[in-house]
Amino acid sequence: MVSVINLMSRGLDGALDRQQALADNLANIDTPNYKRKDVDFISVLREESEKSSSLSLKTTNERHIAGSKTEANSFKSLALRESNYRNDKNNVDVDVEMAEVAKNGVYYNTLAKQINDQFRILKDVISKGGSQ
Repeated sequence: MVSVINLMSRGLDGALDRQQALADNLANIDTPNYKRKDVDFISVLREESEKSSSLSLKTTNERHIAGSKTEANSFKSLALRESNYRNDKNNVDVDVEMAEVAKNGVYYNTLAKQINDQFRILKDVISKGGSQ
């Protein structure tokens, strides 16, 4: 259960990084030659999810028993340079950015609710001790 909470916590971190990139895009909407940025954290989470599904040893010291180390990957920031939305070569479209901000917000709130539910389950198990 802890690894699920850790994975969802990483998802919140990724959504926060993405929100910052989207906010930067909106802040630079009138900056000539600015290229829109985005953060690909879903693929990193997918890789971490696949790693966590197998049994592995987590080591914190080189002298520990050898096992596969689970290290958190950093999220990939992407600068999208292929398209030009306007004549000044800025490719930020306010409608696209606002839609992505809304989508990212829903994602963030859903993850936060799921983490809250996981802690509620833990609290119930601890307080009731397995009895109903």
